[in-house]
Amino acid sequence: MIPFLKLIRIQNLLIIAFTQYVVRWCLIYPILQSQSHYYTLVLTNLQFFFLVLSTVMVAAGGYIINDYFDVKIDKVNKPEHIVVGKGIKRRVAMGAHTIISILAVIVALFVAFSIGYWKLVFIHFICVMGLWFYSTTFKREFLIGNVIIAVFTALVPLIVGVYELILCYKVYYPIDSTIDLAIVWKWIFGVAFFAFITTLLRELLKDMEDREGDMEYGCNTLPIVIGIPATKVIAVVITLVTMASLAYIQYLQTNIKDFIGFYYFTFALQLPLAILIFMTVKAKTKKALHTAGNTAKLIMLSGICYLIVFAYFVLHP
Repeated sequence: MIPFLKLIRIQNLLIIAFTQYVVRWCLIYPILQSQSHYYTLVLTNLQFFFLVLSTVMVAAGGYIINDYFDVKIDKVNKPEHIVVGKGIKRRVAMGAHTIISILAVIVALFVAFSIGYWKLVFIHFICVMGLWFYSTTFKREFLIGNVIIAVFTALVPLIVGVYELILCYKVYYPIDSTIDLAIVWKWIFGVAFFAFITTLLRELLKDMEDREGDMEYGCNTLPIVIGIPATKVIAVVITLVTMASLAYIQYLQTNIKDFIGFYYFTFALQLPLAILIFMTVKAKTKKALHTAGNTAKLIMLSGICYLIVFAYFVLHP
């Protein structure tokens, strides 16, 4: 059981589930309530549970197939963390990927069909196929693998918006065309952009950390093609873009006197991002790059946790 939990990255799956529940209850719900107490979530709790379950299963299948095809590279980059072929047989890992991915699509089809929009299942189907081709091909190509993972990470909050708001349009618009769902979309896209750009940053840090093994097996990742110093420059630029985006939101926060949110951004996001720049520039070992990557992951989690503060501010103005 423990090797399997390591294989599917149980801690990352819990973060995915947490993110989707927070987006639902701490972003979409408060904004709907702020417009009218009659507006609430339309997707049932059971339907949403299955939506989260299908998303988590897609991610679990992706982690399994990624490790399956990365055994040789991982023997160089992180031999102590190898599970496939060591704690779990290769054929068992492939079987687990197949079963989990198929079940993920079936569960997503159930949710999509139950709300009357069965075509939404293609979101999960495309993610399953995308993660397969990422593991077999795109991961080893210049930059495209990093962008794919960043896009799929951004889809985690976006999927919640698609499923929840499509029903809100269906239920509320015929009786009240004044309801403003555009503001919900703006915040969801903001969260998705934050997830995208911090994931892209972490992927670059991870590629720098794994450069040795990737180079040995013919990968064309950014650090291999342009070198680690140039990749560090790109990582720093991405971090600065993230900080500038957050600074703009902080400017808006001061206009509406949301000082709790302003200080949260300052100490939980801006300060760690500044520290991350220092860590990235100074990193010279795999361990230092690994620590920087984990810092980027914590910053992403801190950004998601901000939605709890946001919900309090909206519901208790």
